[in-house]
Amino acid sequence: MGRFIFTIQGEGRGHLTQAISLTQIAREAGHEVIGYAVGSFEGRKIPSFFADFIGNTPIIQYESPSINYGKGKSVQLGKTAMQAFTKFGIYWKSATQLGEFIEALQPDGIVNFYESITGLYHLKSGSKVPCMSIGHQYLLLNENFESIAEKALDRFLLNINTKITAIGSKKLLGLSFRYIPNDTKRNIITVPPLLRQEVKSIQPQAGENWLAYLTHHRLADEIMAWSEKHPSVKLDCFWDHPSHKSVYAYSESLTFHPIDAEKYLAKMTHCAGLISTAGFESVAEAMYLGKPVMMVPVPNHIEQMINAHDGELSGAGVKAKTFDLDIFHAYLPKHISVQDNYQHWVHQANFAYQLTDLIRKPVENPRFSPRNESGLSASW
Repeated sequence: MGRFIFTIQGEGRGHLTQAISLTQIAREAGHEVIGYAVGSFEGRKIPSFFADFIGNTPIIQYESPSINYGKGKSVQLGKTAMQAFTKFGIYWKSATQLGEFIEALQPDGIVNFYESITGLYHLKSGSKVPCMSIGHQYLLLNENFESIAEKALDRFLLNINTKITAIGSKKLLGLSFRYIPNDTKRNIITVPPLLRQEVKSIQPQAGENWLAYLTHHRLADEIMAWSEKHPSVKLDCFWDHPSHKSVYAYSESLTFHPIDAEKYLAKMTHCAGLISTAGFESVAEAMYLGKPVMMVPVPNHIEQMINAHDGELSGAGVKAKTFDLDIFHAYLPKHISVQDNYQHWVHQANFAYQLTDLIRKPVENPRFSPRNESGLSASW
């Protein structure tokens, strides 16, 4: 069995949660995750849910590119792109730190969760340690994926960043809400979402409260304003606020909670639906539990705009440009659940195979392969 290092983009909870999921799968298959490397912005603290999960496993943290919101609620495209130039020296140093970590632990393979420094490390070192990259973003490079038509420059820059993260990777696993054919030209394999065992074990129940998850605390203003006009709707909202580190009861009908993985899932179990900033992981979990989603991309956040479009096509729920929750209120009675088909898709995954295949030694003139190239069962 293999020994792996996971490199992870630390912004938000999505990639960290995916790393937890794959760790669980790896351990069940007899593999070992011997180290974690987390890229973050200006020393942002690693969330406690991830630190608690990995325990005493070696971990390093270094600075890596991050989305720049300026002082507002929307993505600052220019400032985000300029980081590549203004902070290149810092990122080059981060690549050195990652290289030293890998050299010290001597893994059999590297799994990259959309972490830019991993690509820079491969560019700098020419490392021969086999690597694969996992993320919804790689699906966007698939020629069979239907993207949005607007914001061509934003899409171009997103894809450039995605290609940078993938430098040195043998294959790319594109996480998808639904089956989409592989892109064999680019070696992009379509795979189901990486869901934690805790999510798969939940028995969801119908509830009345609405649940919200915000990737940026400034986006809460619209939810507060709507809640004041609709006090009959009970709302639980999770955020990462610099001042409110404990539960904050804004009103009798609106409560804010700091990011807490277990508490979030507990609220998800009993909620009537989810309002989300269109992060892939949040939508993927809600679909598995049969919870309708209102997807509101952060302004100018091209990746979330594409996620919302794709989520709506996949039956997750409804997309919107603002947190006008009247849209969600009108949508809920019309929602048609895709839970059964979606769960069937999720259960097709074989990530243990992907790990084993990554570090498999080449065989001369192989006569057959026991599985198809995606690692999914042939019955799909």
